[in-house]
Amino acid sequence: MNFPNIYISYSIKKIMFLVLFACIPGICTKCYFFGVNVLLQILFSIIISLLFEIIILIIRRKNFKLYLCDYSVIVTGVLFGVSLPSFIPWWIIVIGLFFSIIIAKHLYGGIGQNIFNPAMLGYAVLLVSFPLYMTNWKESNNSFSLIENVQQSFNIIFSKNSIYTVKENSIVPIVPEFFSQATPLNDIRINSHFHYDTVLSTSMLFNKNISAQKSWTWINISFLFGGLFLLYKNVICWRIPCSFLISLGFLSTITWFFNQQLFTSPTVHLLSGGTMICAFFIATDPVTTACSNIGRIILGIIIGFLVWILRNYSVYPDSIAFSILFSNMLVPLIDYFIRLSGYGNKNI
Repeated sequence: MNFPNIYISYSIKKIMFLVLFACIPGICTKCYFFGVNVLLQILFSIIISLLFEIIILIIRRKNFKLYLCDYSVIVTGVLFGVSLPSFIPWWIIVIGLFFSIIIAKHLYGGIGQNIFNPAMLGYAVLLVSFPLYMTNWKESNNSFSLIENVQQSFNIIFSKNSIYTVKENSIVPIVPEFFSQATPLNDIRINSHFHYDTVLSTSMLFNKNISAQKSWTWINISFLFGGLFLLYKNVICWRIPCSFLISLGFLSTITWFFNQQLFTSPTVHLLSGGTMICAFFIATDPVTTACSNIGRIILGIIIGFLVWILRNYSVYPDSIAFSILFSNMLVPLIDYFIRLSGYGNKNI
């Protein structure tokens, strides 16, 4: 699919390939901190996504070879897999991809017709349905060799993963610890809420936050480089990530200056959780975003506002998925009030 009215046009296949290429730095960094299991989960997500895609295309009597060649389903599998926590069981991945591929995508007619971001819908379903599994993040133990890491990761993901048992020689404990949450955001929030509680050890929380925040900072920086590459190649529009990051940074700066003990600093907001992957890889989805330039700026501001609200006042510390899904519902309303001019005129 080419667009002759755009100065630099790409086919869907080329766009998806560039998106996959831009994800490589973030995936490599995440593998460094969380182990080779991240790569296993992404590969398994791609395989299951392709299977669901082929099955539903056969049921719909579509030419699945034509649809599979655009790489869109692979991008969905990669974005879904990279969002998952470490050592999540295989059957949870299958459930999430069922909602991503079949419900969020093909129930609405397939690529180009879905109103929700497929990867984030599947992630949100899992986060609500399996909160213990979806908030069990733990950095890997680098004392194992590569082969032992692969074997341990494979066993935990596909055969020995139980939320109630702990294997003595496993890379990470499967039972979630008290402060083991999706990102350092929740640990920092707990630390601020219990700041004057002598039962909790402030030094323990501080040291744990520094270690966890360091890994997520590098992960976000890696996805930032990938996003800048997409901007350089004119694959995505700069208005959505810029408005999203500016609004999130502005709101978090105000609250942080208001009360630094209760609210998280803007640096942590911008470099924790899924901020950068949301800004450059998820919020910029051309199917679920606004059509006009002004509408995209408004959409980015809305996403930033929702992320700030949910991170500070909800039970979900990151809330990227819920912010994206809610903003997806507002896109038709934004396009209704901010209409495009006719062909040949300047876009508003």
